[in-house]
Amino acid sequence: MKTKPYYKNWIWYYHLIACLLFIGFLCWGFYLSSFVEYWYSKNAFTNYDILMSFFSVQVNIMTIVWLIIYIINFDKKEKHGIITDRFRMAIMNLNMLVFLIFWMGVVYYVKSGEDSIVNYGTNQIICTIVTHLICPILLFIIYQFNMGNERYEYNFYKKWDIYIVFIYAASYLAYVYIRGELYLQNLNTGRYPYPFVDFQNLFIGNSVWLYVLYLIMTFFVWFSLQHLWLVYNNNLIQSIKYKRFVLSII
Repeated sequence: MKTKPYYKNWIWYYHLIACLLFIGFLCWGFYLSSFVEYWYSKNAFTNYDILMSFFSVQVNIMTIVWLIIYIINFDKKEKHGIITDRFRMAIMNLNMLVFLIFWMGVVYYVKSGEDSIVNYGTNQIICTIVTHLICPILLFIIYQFNMGNERYEYNFYKKWDIYIVFIYAASYLAYVYIRGELYLQNLNTGRYPYPFVDFQNLFIGNSVWLYVLYLIMTFFVWFSLQHLWLVYNNNLIQSIKYKRFVLSII
């Protein structure tokens, strides 16, 4: 429960610093990639488009928007909407996948011998580590202090927050497929942001539509398990806060 005005609350400053970090490194990455180092192509717009196609970059942008709204409305209390704890769980769920994609990508490229983060330039490595590793960790740390204000049931399919995650994931998959088809028509590079969504070289089988179904089922389970863990984490924090409250009045 927030009892202090925002300018006296360290949690507000934490969110502000996290927001500035997200914005700073994301903008720096776009600037370097499109106008200075040309990470993926000699064309500035193609570099911009490839960066925008990454799940991690889109989640970073959504997180920035959420942080800005949260910072502005810090002293307000809402039961529904973008500044609630449930929306924070949705943002955290998406950022957890960004974190896991980073580590899975590192392992995949090291084992496959393909282009990996170790072959990136120094600035690209810094941007990648900050946006994929440090920023999600910062959100997880503050999650431990902001959550636990109420106890949640584990029937989260009856709540709206998990469907934000599902809808975005499905929309992203459709976007990647359509974008890849458009790039295929123009024979350009950077058609697919990740190997597992390269619909010209499927990981499993020969049917694109069956493969899409596999992906939907996989990420439905994946996001559900992450949400289950977030609910458990929230309830654990709530129990600790409640015990401290009981001890304080004894």
